[in-house]
Amino acid sequence: MTRGASRARWWLVAVASVWLGCKKPEAAPTPVDPLAAKRGRALFQRGKSARGTPLTGFLAPERVELSGEVAACARCHGPSGRGSAEGGVEVPDISPGALGHSRTRAVGELEDRSRPAYTREALLRAITEGLSVSGRTLGVTMPRYVLNAEEKDELLAYLERLGEQPDPGISPTTLTVGAALPLTGRLGPLGQEAAAVVRAVFAEANASGGIFRRKLELVVEDDAATVGAAPLTTDATTRLLERGVLALVASMRRGPLPSDVKLTEEGAPLILPLALNGGTSDADSPVFFLYPDEPSLARLAVQSLARAREPELRRKSLFVVHTGGDTGRAWAEAARDELARRELRPPRELTLPGQSLPLERWATEPPLAVLYSGTPEGLDTLLRALESRNLDVRVLAPASLAIPEVVGHSTGRVHFLYPAGLGERAPDLEDFTAFMKRHDLRPGHTAFQVGAYAAARVLVEALTRAGAEVTRASLTQQLEALRDFDTGVSPPVTFGANQRIGIQGAQLAALDPTTGQLVAVSGWIPLSP
Repeated sequence: MTRGASRARWWLVAVASVWLGCKKPEAAPTPVDPLAAKRGRALFQRGKSARGTPLTGFLAPERVELSGEVAACARCHGPSGRGSAEGGVEVPDISPGALGHSRTRAVGELEDRSRPAYTREALLRAITEGLSVSGRTLGVTMPRYVLNAEEKDELLAYLERLGEQPDPGISPTTLTVGAALPLTGRLGPLGQEAAAVVRAVFAEANASGGIFRRKLELVVEDDAATVGAAPLTTDATTRLLERGVLALVASMRRGPLPSDVKLTEEGAPLILPLALNGGTSDADSPVFFLYPDEPSLARLAVQSLARAREPELRRKSLFVVHTGGDTGRAWAEAARDELARRELRPPRELTLPGQSLPLERWATEPPLAVLYSGTPEGLDTLLRALESRNLDVRVLAPASLAIPEVVGHSTGRVHFLYPAGLGERAPDLEDFTAFMKRHDLRPGHTAFQVGAYAAARVLVEALTRAGAEVTRASLTQQLEALRDFDTGVSPPVTFGANQRIGIQGAQLAALDPTTGQLVAVSGWIPLSP
């Protein structure tokens, strides 16, 4: 190196040292609060705060109000915030990489001038006032959100890390799904059979390349304490959420659980639980059921009678008989509410075995029908009493009570509400039978194996539709968009933003006295909202 070059190098080093020494150090970025970001995810993806308050925004200039899921940011900007250009409307990329840098020229038609980088304050102004960082008024399709102080902090915390961390259960190579099933105790064999069916469905999906090159994995937590006779000591659903699963599928349940609150808070969908008594959910519940619960069937029974025999229903009494407990009271309440909604006379309610049946009165003034829900012993008592007096009174009951030993010779007196499809509505189980043989799975508790198969099929379909950038919110949206999906083992499944029961209806069925099998005695009866 020459002496001149050496002096030049010394001079550059000296100048750089002076400049660096005088330069004011940049303030370290404020760390993102993980809890606040988690709560902000609920606002961004589901349009609801962690405290259950719906997100509210207004579309300019008419101030059209949007609330809840339709106001969720992810609805337009996508789960990763990268925007889209579909439907003729360009939605900008709002990920930190896009907003955190200045722009020297416009991109497409999203902005008509260059702009500086967004600061926290500028981003909040865009969200609440509809003004860009350069002062331009944002388009009319961008809601002006109403946020309190907590919601502002939470949404900004999530936006600062948007796209950096995927939802739980998502990795570059796997999608991890959970199931809360009994693996021990009296119901252990049933839970193990259901888990084997779900894993076999996942194995076939993985053999075909997985879901956008991600393999499906199933994690099962033993839920024997919550579905068996033992008292509740553990909550498998909570353990699964703590382990970090994307969603739950084919979990077994008798009814609502305390962990349903955590499912809602996390926004993690539970897809087609093996509900022992059917199911129902609020419009914004994360639980999607295959079949309606018993109170819904009571409503359907009233609707069916009203359609076919409304004049008689206005003159004759309808009796609701049950064996008590929460299930029985819910059955009676549903029938009473449906009658009131149609401005029909309220039903007479009886509880067995505490109250006696008015058989003498029924002999002279037979009721139009009796809606029964409860134990098999209670149904046996009711049918034997009618048989002893040879009373021509129709009994309607859930199909779970279609037990040949209970019905006996009273097959002509009782019709069962059956939502799984009979006759022309009966599913063709040929593919399911071939599936079981391919995976060397023996028939066991067939109803639950079929339910697990349907649940896994629905999950795979919804994940495929959600795309490579799947989130819990986008998975829920795709479940809501499912229409007439063929599970292969049930009538077609349809969900909706306000519909969490996939099969909205049933048929009336009777027990064949020679085969002991249910046969249809009516066409399909749709369940009205």
